[in-house]
Amino acid sequence: GGTVRAKWAVLSTDTYTSRIFPELRGEQVVLPFFHVATAPLSHSIRGTILPEGHGAWDTRTVLTAFRTDNAGRLIVGSVGALRGTGTVIHRNWARRRIRALFPQIGEVELEHEWYGRIGMTNDHLPRLHAPAENMIALTGFNGRGIAPGTVFGRELARHISGELRLDGMFLPVSPAQNAPFRAIREGYYELGAQIAHLPPAR
Repeated sequence: GGTVRAKWAVLSTDTYTSRIFPELRGEQVVLPFFHVATAPLSHSIRGTILPEGHGAWDTRTVLTAFRTDNAGRLIVGSVGALRGTGTVIHRNWARRRIRALFPQIGEVELEHEWYGRIGMTNDHLPRLHAPAENMIALTGFNGRGIAPGTVFGRELARHISGELRLDGMFLPVSPAQNAPFRAIREGYYELGAQIAHLPPAR
């Protein structure tokens, strides 16, 4: 271990912030989300799948998201954790889903897989906290963190530099509050995703 000294600390790791400020984890219900990636597709097949490079997803409760990367891999994701019984269930579901959506691919070879956590707040809105002097925390992006996180990060920098007062920030400062029935809800989502991905589901 080591020591880092700084005038300011910004906690922006969402549900992964558990040791420094565990209340950030407690105020959110974790929704696990996984992705699998195929081997790079041939140029001819790649041109038939989202040829303009867009990402897409459906509107089902346990959604399917798909996009391609610069190497031509098809990346498919959904709710679920690649651990325990979920590993095989979600992996096999992904193969079936790819064959159903893009039969031109043929035999599906999965090259990579990973999963993480999406922090969900009760009202689906982010939270701003100031747990200590010169410490600020931003959390609860509810799966939509890229665009607002970029904007919010700029505003946090303005505050730290003295340009923007705390009471003039984009969100009111609030205390962290534990999400009700968090453990039960998290177990429900993880088990529900496995059930939804069992054959012949989707």
